[in-house]
Amino acid sequence: MELGSGPGILSRVLLIALIACPLPSWSQHASLSTNVLELPAINYGGSYYAAELSLLPDPGPPQLELIAALELSAPGPQQATQYRDGRLLVPQLDYLSESYWLILKQIGATRFQLEALGSRWGLNSSRLAVTTAPQWQRMPGDASDIGIGANGSIWLLGKDPRPGGFGIYYWDGGNWQRVDGAAVRIDVGPDGVPWTVNDKHQLHRWEEGRWLQMQGDARDIGIGADGSVWIAAGGGVYRWLGEQRWQRFSGSAVRVDVDPLGIPWVIDHSDDIHRLVNERWQRQPGSARDVGIGADGSVWVIGSSQGSGGHDIFRWDGTEWRQVPGSGRQLSVDQLGRPWVAGTGGELYFAAGEGAL
Repeated sequence: MELGSGPGILSRVLLIALIACPLPSWSQHASLSTNVLELPAINYGGSYYAAELSLLPDPGPPQLELIAALELSAPGPQQATQYRDGRLLVPQLDYLSESYWLILKQIGATRFQLEALGSRWGLNSSRLAVTTAPQWQRMPGDASDIGIGANGSIWLLGKDPRPGGFGIYYWDGGNWQRVDGAAVRIDVGPDGVPWTVNDKHQLHRWEEGRWLQMQGDARDIGIGADGSVWIAAGGGVYRWLGEQRWQRFSGSAVRVDVDPLGIPWVIDHSDDIHRLVNERWQRQPGSARDVGIGADGSVWVIGSSQGSGGHDIFRWDGTEWRQVPGSGRQLSVDQLGRPWVAGTGGELYFAAGEGAL
């Protein structure tokens, strides 16, 4: 099979197999060679393995077979592949001068199937020019908060006060349509289902045309492209386990969002930015008031410095924050990595045009 460039071709040739090989350095990322995916480090419950997976010739969604796995004697890198909830979450696969993230779902004892794949807009990509000149386009309506799902579903909270917070709306492609209820924070799952937090810190999820209250107390909510749900609460940061259960993590936060691999980024009461790495919070450079992460893995923040329309806007390039023109109060990031920003007065903008892609 001839290999081409881009996620579409890549997804047709991927298959997983773990290969045991001691590594001289932890700087290696996952790599694809012929029909074999090499994973130099996998974190499984605190133990680390080197692995390799091989692509199966079966038709249909790409499947990979585990060939071999060997436990490693030393801990892995901070961005090792994670195995949890029956999935391999690969943060970075380097292929043809581009970088990708992918999720592989376990479907048998040694077999995995490609579930999701996206571009990381890696440091070698010319598309990092996105950080210099977004073209802001005004959208109809006003917003106090925005949530965007990995499938492109867009929901917002308006500026119209109602019991519980502000009115809740979704974009139908041409207009904002209001639904019952009110909230102060909102985010949207990859299936387009919104979750909200109201002014009493209660959590709700939209199901079959109505709001279902969920267990928990929250100040903010973030949902990753893999479906991971996290909340920032007064007593800690929590990950949704399903069936009305939450797993508590140390620390506290006022804002949270989640990357495509289910890893949360949070902002604490001092505007400090943290990311969960190997079950520990790792301080990131800079300070911020809000954070948004797209399904492509791009991370944006509203900074702590005051601008004319709110606070400055920055995009993470993998090493540092790069400021872009404009300012805002709240933001969310769509599936293409474009930020949607609400200004001081609620004015709604998104980064449109090639300058934002």
